[in-house]
Amino acid sequence: LFMGKRKKPSMKERRKQRSKRQPSIKVDRTIMDDLPPPPPVEETQPSATEASAPDDQNEDADVDEAKETAAKASSLVESQRKSVDSLSFVRKRVEEVFPFADAAKAIVEQGYFVHDNFLSSGGDETFGDALLSEMFQEGPDMMLNDKLERDITRLGDGEFVGKIVGGEKYADCPRLTEYVVSLTRHFPPMLNKELDALAAEDVSRLDATASMGTIRLYDRKTRLGAEALLMKPEGGEPERSFGVICGDSEGTENDTRRLTAMFFVSSKDWDASTCGGGVAVEEGTKFDAVRDRIILLRSDTCSHRQEPWIGEDKDGLEQASCVTVHFVKDTTDSA
Repeated sequence: LFMGKRKKPSMKERRKQRSKRQPSIKVDRTIMDDLPPPPPVEETQPSATEASAPDDQNEDADVDEAKETAAKASSLVESQRKSVDSLSFVRKRVEEVFPFADAAKAIVEQGYFVHDNFLSSGGDETFGDALLSEMFQEGPDMMLNDKLERDITRLGDGEFVGKIVGGEKYADCPRLTEYVVSLTRHFPPMLNKELDALAAEDVSRLDATASMGTIRLYDRKTRLGAEALLMKPEGGEPERSFGVICGDSEGTENDTRRLTAMFFVSSKDWDASTCGGGVAVEEGTKFDAVRDRIILLRSDTCSHRQEPWIGEDKDGLEQASCVTVHFVKDTTDSA
């Protein structure tokens, strides 16, 4: 019988046949217990493709930053608006409401003048009252932030003093600064005009480009603390002495201050009959510390003293302040 040539098996078939002839391998699983634990998986850096993918956290951070920037811009705009409103309001009250004719006559004849409701009367009462409240609050805030200094000449009276200078210090008391700036700019020209009308040659004309602004703050808790440490003299506290702001005649020659405006800022409930405060003129006249009251004194001739505050243990009656603006002599004036 003729037999054909046997077909040669393929490589795949030979591997299959070889595997059938080899014995099966049995693995002892107990050796796994003797192996050390696998090394920790190291964190890998993202690939270039992964790094370039959008990151939700970064997007959220960008959104927050944009919101913060917008909030700061809005706050700045609001701050500027309030500043302009405050400056304009004080100017309006000076030029449209203040009785300069009466003030000039009183200053010439007696050396002082008092005017109530300087910033809050008539149709301006609402805005003026809100402005007064802001001005009042800036005093205690300055004290708490160590922007005022203890008046060591009146250590037992619980009073603090500080300058109102603007510039880098503007943020310490913006409303008080705006009051001083606007009063300095617009008050002197109006008063000078009335002094000229009276031909008051012995009263100096005032400079509308410079002044000296200060705040004097009373804090009842500080006074009580001082009283606990200091021995009171027998017979009680002595009365404060009278004096002229510029001092004697020699001091007047070296001092350019000519008119002092003392503006009282306190709570609406402040009652000077029980809470104290005010100004006494040596001739015998006394003016209580009344909210929104301005007292004008000739700095070179009017002898006076500031009466001590007392206050009460009630909200809003533990602190009060007096904002003082010293108008200076116009250097072009010979008086």
